[in-house]
Amino acid sequence: MPSLPVDALLALRVLLALVFLVAGAGKLGAREELEGVIANYRVLPRALAAPISHLLGPLELLIGLALLAGPLATPFAEAAAALMLGAFALAMGINLRRGRAHIDCGCFRGTLRQTLRPELVLRNLLLLTAAATCALLPVRDASAWQLVNGTLGGIALFVLLQGMNTLWAIDTRAVLSSGKPAWAQRGGV
Repeated sequence: MPSLPVDALLALRVLLALVFLVAGAGKLGAREELEGVIANYRVLPRALAAPISHLLGPLELLIGLALLAGPLATPFAEAAAALMLGAFALAMGINLRRGRAHIDCGCFRGTLRQTLRPELVLRNLLLLTAAATCALLPVRDASAWQLVNGTLGGIALFVLLQGMNTLWAIDTRAVLSSGKPAWAQRGGV
């Protein structure tokens, strides 16, 4: 079986952990809003939106912490991450196929809200691939240098991902149609 450097595998785990920790923390304070987002996807019965909105944030936090636990949680944390990312990608893909790209993806709150698009499905599939890779190639032990290097690499990957998410959240159609940035349109400037 091909292998990756230990620090690369650790970087992927840290990236995934940060994705799940930040997503879970963001969902904890927005359960009512999240319930609406879940219902708006129309892939589950409406009656399940409320219970799932209460479980999703804590579950994401648990997965994030388990990913940081390392060998204690391998490969269960990665499998749970892959399943959740796959479910999100599938729900997005179903709605894109239905022509419902206008709905909020539910990935972020506030100014980073974004509608569904193929890039978001691809992002989740790439993260799913990272989780599956980590599950198939578990790290049993690592040197201190590999831990530091992998942790810093994972943080760097997370910052890059957040930057991409921010760019994807910009409504370029509004900017191109008016010649003004979106913030200037909303603020009346």
